[in-house]
Amino acid sequence: MLTSKRNLALIFLPALLLLFSAAGCAPRQPYRSPLGPRASAPSNPVLSETAPPTRTPDSQRPGWEEARIREPAPQPRAPEPPLPPALGRESAPSPLPDDSSLIAKITPTTSPRRAASLRLTEEGKKLIEAGQYAKALIRLEKTIAIDSTNAYGYYYLAKTHYHLGRYQESLNFLDVAESRLVDEPYWLAEVYAMKGENYRALGFQQRAESSYSKALQWNPGNRTASDALARMPVEAPSPPR
Repeated sequence: MLTSKRNLALIFLPALLLLFSAAGCAPRQPYRSPLGPRASAPSNPVLSETAPPTRTPDSQRPGWEEARIREPAPQPRAPEPPLPPALGRESAPSPLPDDSSLIAKITPTTSPRRAASLRLTEEGKKLIEAGQYAKALIRLEKTIAIDSTNAYGYYYLAKTHYHLGRYQESLNFLDVAESRLVDEPYWLAEVYAMKGENYRALGFQQRAESSYSKALQWNPGNRTASDALARMPVEAPSPPR
């Protein structure tokens, strides 16, 4: 009996082994996770609108009062520049600065001869102002002897001769001074004013007036010429014929 059962086992064992091997070689189905229920889209979608943000009034904003207090105060307006003169209107020329100091003309580059002549001329000028015309004449003649190109010495020599009543001699020295002072408007005005004084003393009124006018053309601030023109009589118009 035992022998028959063993024989049966030997017969079915290979068949079982073949069946198990065939089952292991079969392809496996891919694993899929179960899908959940699909959400259905709404039949009538409604677009949602975002309401605009509400604006907070300035008075309720934090720090508004502080910002309003810190506003800069209005600055004062700067004065407006003066308007230019009207077109076609000529402004009166300004007087030239005083250039009568001869000591100021002495510079480190001035030659010793020229410096000595200028110092003597300044001394002669002070003697004229003091009314010591004879002493001034002697002093001023030395200035020309030291430096014959000193135009200021010729001018004050002419002024000295005028005060001594030597009007023609004064005019002669003024001609020399004029030729050497062509580049100095202040002194040219002084020369023409002095010529006007000599012509007036000689009785040449028209020449005097012309010289005074030239002096004011070179220097509107020349007091000698302006005062003399103010004193001169105005010519009466000739009666109609």
